[in-house]
Amino acid sequence: MAGAMFIASATASDGGDLRVDRSGGLQSAIMARADQNAELQQDVNNLTNRVASLVALGDPGVALEKTTASIAELSPVVGLTAVVGPGVTVSLDDGDAPTPLPDGYTGDDYLVHQQDVQGVVNAMWRGGASGVTVMGQRLISTSAVRCVGNTVILQGQVYSPPFVIEAVGDVTRLTEALDADESVAFFREWADVVGLGYDQQVAQELVLPAYTGPLTTDDAQVVP
Repeated sequence: MAGAMFIASATASDGGDLRVDRSGGLQSAIMARADQNAELQQDVNNLTNRVASLVALGDPGVALEKTTASIAELSPVVGLTAVVGPGVTVSLDDGDAPTPLPDGYTGDDYLVHQQDVQGVVNAMWRGGASGVTVMGQRLISTSAVRCVGNTVILQGQVYSPPFVIEAVGDVTRLTEALDADESVAFFREWADVVGLGYDQQVAQELVLPAYTGPLTTDDAQVVP
């Protein structure tokens, strides 16, 4: 059994380590999108404050109307309103580790890790998603996903696998982005070796709720 797994692993990895995060050159593109989204979120905050000021001044005029319209336009982009439409759902699940473990393998090899979830999320953003959720929670520019053991902590909530990531957007673009992403490809290959779960489905309609948590900039890790 161990020999078969080593052969399968070597074939799938082509001599490399499948569990290493190789996003490499993608980081700059991801961070650029994060900066853009953070700026949009700040715009919403500024506009919201302006509306409050105009209301306090009793201004019923064009300025208040335009400001309110700008907020309505930006809110879906930064996750402050729900989005509905076609999309893609990806589910990542732990594998069943054999007893005893084959030589050279550890229990961690059979678990979904933070970079696996983050790889799917980042691929979805690059595919033009208008909204992304992890375990039903909407992600914004300050959302942080952390793994502790075989659980995920997101916005103060703890979740066990399978980890479900949903994105609304152009289905073709989303699918192509997932297929082209190196980290997602590595997870799929490793899943074939050790029995991790990867399931990808197209949905005619997904409903992603609005983000309702605090708008802070602490510990941002997974970003649009």
